[in-house]
Amino acid sequence: MLSSRAVFISAAGLLASLGLYLLTTQASPPAPDPALPLAKTPYVLHHNLSAYTDFMMSGGPPPDGIPAINDPQFVDADGADLDDGDMIIGFVHGGEARAYPQNILVHNEIVNDAVGGLNVAVTYCPLTATAQGFKRGDTTLGVSGQLLNSNLVMFDRATESYFSQIAATGLTGDHAGASLDEVDLIWTTWGQWRAQYPNTQVLSEDTGHMRNYSNDPYGRYNPTGGYYSAREVIFPLMEESDRHHPKEMVVGARTAEESVHFVLDDLKNEHVLRAEGFVAVYDARFHTGVIYHSSDPPRITPTDDGRYEVDGEMYAPDDLPLRQLMSVDAFFFAWNAFYPNSATA
Repeated sequence: MLSSRAVFISAAGLLASLGLYLLTTQASPPAPDPALPLAKTPYVLHHNLSAYTDFMMSGGPPPDGIPAINDPQFVDADGADLDDGDMIIGFVHGGEARAYPQNILVHNEIVNDAVGGLNVAVTYCPLTATAQGFKRGDTTLGVSGQLLNSNLVMFDRATESYFSQIAATGLTGDHAGASLDEVDLIWTTWGQWRAQYPNTQVLSEDTGHMRNYSNDPYGRYNPTGGYYSAREVIFPLMEESDRHHPKEMVVGARTAEESVHFVLDDLKNEHVLRAEGFVAVYDARFHTGVIYHSSDPPRITPTDDGRYEVDGEMYAPDDLPLRQLMSVDAFFFAWNAFYPNSATA
């Protein structure tokens, strides 16, 4: 059910009025083809993209009021002030491993970085527990201050286009309706990440911004508490469901035609779960799931060492001989708000 509407203030007008944005000649972020889907509810189908722009609302801060990190500094693993149970966002590319601590990203939400020769934007929305990465080309992404379904809305500094994080789709401007090109981030604990990547670099608290990185305004993850475990959802949603606890962690994926989600704890217990057209396996290295698109998947058998047997061959969870999709860990309420018709186990 549509629970409320909000007046949308254009990115260009608001940014210009606040004097916070300078249009540059930076190249636009890359976009894949075909575009990813948006939720196909009756309301959205009738109103198309305007259903989303009409529903966007201010989260409080103005554009750049939550400052992205544009000149990230890093320390080695031994120099990181992290406990094993602290949450981080991990990314590996071109032989380089990076860890972005949640206690920093909760205050900045976007890191514009270059990893292994690839320009990326590492993005995190604390309200929806979503960590997603995007190829950014020669531009950078910023925090717009707007929210959609309680989820981060970003803007690119080349065209002033607004983008939904979860949907990875342009909402306004030159890129309205186009998808961002995603990279695979991993939402996991510091202990699990370091065990796999002992030489990882870790984002430093030397961000250039005055923030108290020892304080999470929403709660805590080690152990989980506050907003992250409460049933409360602060901002209105386009779609709601009581199928699961709102903050239940799910792993979702989407193609150009359809979407799916699996409850992470169910996947941990079963190791392999299937939904129509999809199969997911549990990755015990990072307590996450990997989703594949297959109308007729082969028999997949978990083994004691965390791998999977397929047709007599052994594979890591993220290396099965199937079409792997971009998997996103998220609170259930958030995934459902964007993809209420997702297939599921």
